[in-house]
Amino acid sequence: MGMIVNLYVTVDLAIAFFALVVGSYTVLKAYKVQEGAKVASGDRRYELEKDFYLVSTVGWMTLGTRVLAIPLFFVTAISLIPSVPGAMCEFGVLQAGAPFSWADLGLKLFTIFAFGGWLFFDLINRKLKSSPFMGNLATSFVLLMPLLFIDALLDIAFFGSLKPLVVPCCMVIYSPNSLLAGCPFCLVTYKMPLLMGVIPSFGLALGLIIWSFLFKRYSNGVGVQKEDSSPMLSKALKASIALAIIGIVLLIIQFAIGPLRTG
Repeated sequence: MGMIVNLYVTVDLAIAFFALVVGSYTVLKAYKVQEGAKVASGDRRYELEKDFYLVSTVGWMTLGTRVLAIPLFFVTAISLIPSVPGAMCEFGVLQAGAPFSWADLGLKLFTIFAFGGWLFFDLINRKLKSSPFMGNLATSFVLLMPLLFIDALLDIAFFGSLKPLVVPCCMVIYSPNSLLAGCPFCLVTYKMPLLMGVIPSFGLALGLIIWSFLFKRYSNGVGVQKEDSSPMLSKALKASIALAIIGIVLLIIQFAIGPLRTG
């Protein structure tokens, strides 16, 4: 029996393929910038900066596809529930496609963190004189590119290995006596949907803190003055605080409302 295919699976694979094709073309530009930035100056450096602008633009496009890939992954898993006997939520579908499904999900989360950090550095780099991180960012883009290849392969492996097999219900795995006392997927998707806003809010807030720390650590190595980067790092900190507050407010509202009734 072949791969289970529906509209969401098709869109998921199409987005992964798009990111892969565009990223593969751009990695050649990034490699060119990486090599040239070591010795370039004057007009030659200006030409490299124009090439790097293309790399930067594609970096933002890639992040956009990775951001879209996370909710689409779960929507696709939900759409496949009727095709997997015994599955009552995303957990059953992921179990049917294990181990590729779990590896795919983990890599998607890591990839969005990695490209988010890359773009955080790139955004600050644009505000600094002579783009001091240009060479390092080009090198990092080349190193991050394999993540897109692996992500696309895991998408194909997950959906390709998914068969309409009977899987244990999530309530069997997450019994009332288990550590989690209930399925976390059911909790987020059906009972407390505002957690779908809480989790990314806290995640992005934490990401901004980590990326700011890494920038401060490595900026001295490329001669960035503290007074040049401080305003931007301060904005990142304020954004992190604002996101944390949004997460807390959503969490309070969700607990005030209580779990939604299902079934």
